[in-house]
Amino acid sequence: MLVRRRGPVKTVYAIGAVVMMMVIMFLALPARAEAVKFPDVSSQDWFAEAADVLSDMGIVQGKLDGTLQPYETISRAEFVVLLSRSLGLTAPVAHPFADVPSGAWYEAAVSALYQAGLANGVTATSFDPDGKVSRQQAASFITRAVAWAAEQDQEPAPEEESQTPTPDGESQAPVTEQQPQEASQQNLSQAEVEAWLGGFPDRLFIAAVHRLGVADAYRLGLVSGQLDGRFYPVAEVTRAQTIGMLYAAFFKGTEPLVTPPAAVPTYPAYPDAGLGARGPHVLWLEQRLAQLTYRPGTVDGVFDDRTRYAVIAFQKWEGLARDGVVGAQTWVRLASASRPTASRSDSGIWIEVSLRKQVFLYIENGIVTRTLPTSTGRSFTYRSAPYTVLRKPIADGPRYRALYLVPGYVLAIHGYPSVPTYPASDGCVRLPLRDMDDLRAFDATNPMIPNGTRVYIG
Repeated sequence: MLVRRRGPVKTVYAIGAVVMMMVIMFLALPARAEAVKFPDVSSQDWFAEAADVLSDMGIVQGKLDGTLQPYETISRAEFVVLLSRSLGLTAPVAHPFADVPSGAWYEAAVSALYQAGLANGVTATSFDPDGKVSRQQAASFITRAVAWAAEQDQEPAPEEESQTPTPDGESQAPVTEQQPQEASQQNLSQAEVEAWLGGFPDRLFIAAVHRLGVADAYRLGLVSGQLDGRFYPVAEVTRAQTIGMLYAAFFKGTEPLVTPPAAVPTYPAYPDAGLGARGPHVLWLEQRLAQLTYRPGTVDGVFDDRTRYAVIAFQKWEGLARDGVVGAQTWVRLASASRPTASRSDSGIWIEVSLRKQVFLYIENGIVTRTLPTSTGRSFTYRSAPYTVLRKPIADGPRYRALYLVPGYVLAIHGYPSVPTYPASDGCVRLPLRDMDDLRAFDATNPMIPNGTRVYIG
């Protein structure tokens, strides 16, 4: 049986005298321990109050070194634990997810939210606990939880105290629940949804399944646009943003908005991005490329040469113009694209080089984990049978960190300063220098491409 522990859950609907009564009740509670002071959270940070309150309640905890790391993106496992603690949920462990190990620190949260109908897997049997949470997914998660919490509180239950276990087995101080006053409007009409989304230039990028959640979250004051006014629905949500949303949804007592924003044009949804560009649109670009197995380098919101190579690899795979600039067509494709797929299924590690697309795929047990731009032989005839890697440990002239595929040091995969968007080599498979460094980084201890690795070129 699903049990909602009685916790300090308020929603954004508290107004007037009801808010005052809640404050008085809160002050009457036994004093709690002082909130954790995270060394990487300044009192000037927009989320500082939320971090203070939620850490005081035992909902938010620091990393092993005591930091919050607020700008790190959050995993699905972390997200459901924070949401479950905010709701005070507990239930007997029962779920269908094969990738949620028995006894995992997040298993109870996954199970409780699943049984409450607030969290599903990415498939019927997979939860993907290490996967990231997008901004639109977070909005949907939390608005559903707000509506669910209000439904549970329509019939007030007696206050009671509880000890909420944390992942390491410790428990937090007993807390007492306050009652939400109104349900989230999960019955907004289609016209109302579109009206509430009207202030986001990139609203057309919000997936149909999440449009209600984002609209309701905006109406409730749980989310807003970034500094440039865009929502960036598929950008990965950070720990700070998650904490801020949970605080606004269940503890702060913010009043909902009454009037939708003025509608703004949807074109251009995002500005064109090329070398030297920077800002939230570039940060989302890098996050998205990394999600799809392209390798943009450091995800820092700066469009550098590694980002450009990752964009070119994406454009090659998707059949777009290979110019390394993210224009309207590339932005649209990024929002809906899936990660590349291997042309064969097997176990172990192998490499596929597509001559038509001019991309290099690194594959582990049938799953593509790296997609890199390459330039192959302009007039070389490759055999249909797989090649085999014969490792050469040092640079060989212009063949940087070469991996030779046949005896005699003739044909190789190697780094090269120039990797055009078309076949340009004498037969070797060229990769960007830094991508070659990454592939060979663990040669001494755990090589990514060991001797004998199969390479299919065709």
